[in-house]
Amino acid sequence: MLRYLGQRLVMMLVSLWLIATLTFMMMLAVPGDPFTGEKKLPPETLKNLKAAYHLDKSYPEQYLYYMKNLVMLDLGPSIKYTTRTVNQIISEGFPASAQLGVQAIILSLILGLLLGAIAALRQNRIPDYTATLIAVLGVSVPSFVLAPILQKYLGLEWELLPIATWDGFEYSIMPTIALAVLPLAMVTRLMRSSMLEVLSQDYIRTARSKGLSPSRVIVRHTLRNAILPVVTIMGPLTAGILTGSFVIEKIFSIPGIGKYFVDSVTNRDYPVIMGITIFYSAILILMNFLVDLIYGWVDPRIKVGHKEAS
Repeated sequence: MLRYLGQRLVMMLVSLWLIATLTFMMMLAVPGDPFTGEKKLPPETLKNLKAAYHLDKSYPEQYLYYMKNLVMLDLGPSIKYTTRTVNQIISEGFPASAQLGVQAIILSLILGLLLGAIAALRQNRIPDYTATLIAVLGVSVPSFVLAPILQKYLGLEWELLPIATWDGFEYSIMPTIALAVLPLAMVTRLMRSSMLEVLSQDYIRTARSKGLSPSRVIVRHTLRNAILPVVTIMGPLTAGILTGSFVIEKIFSIPGIGKYFVDSVTNRDYPVIMGITIFYSAILILMNFLVDLIYGWVDPRIKVGHKEAS
């Protein structure tokens, strides 16, 4: 187990290094620089600005300087927000982004598992058709299209919820719904198909023939095995929610990391772009690692690091 954890830690660090390197190279490939704008700066001012952000050095020197600071967990200063560092921007914006992401994941998992299970148990009936329709609509309607619709009806027409900003739990309900619809649809479809497959297995028929109650068969034998494919997609699911939150945070004026990321792309704030990319990549790599551990806990037949032991 320790050997497996050590190997995964090395792989995670290598992955982060590759992501940081590729992000750095992509920033260099972008034409222009952060100081290119409608107002032309005097040459001396431009020279001083580039020197202040170490952009006057050669590309290899810039790379080594950035990686040295990255090892010290220093993501550098922001170019647009001159009085703040990237670390400060992330620490200030992450709580709102984390709350929004966690709420969307919980909502999509609870409703998705419930709808998928009901659809499988009531196959080819009204509950199944209803769950399937919800799943199709969830996949078909993007979150950035659903968000204005929710704002129009829940906010303007019916005045049930606040339209934007971030000042309490009620302000997070609409963006959570908009962000959770797509993963909810994915979980519903996957849970339905997985549960139908499990219900057709011989051990389910055996459990029923022994006289076990339907609820016990479903809870102890069906759900635990049917949920395994859902656990498998938790990594990509988290990735979709995190990347989707960029647009949602901008639409609802949420002071999260996504808003800063969108603004940094518009303003060519390279340190913020690279810093947020690396930060989110670290979260996704960690989530994939946790999913592997949870997978082994949910299904005892799967032993973490079994290849190394064999």
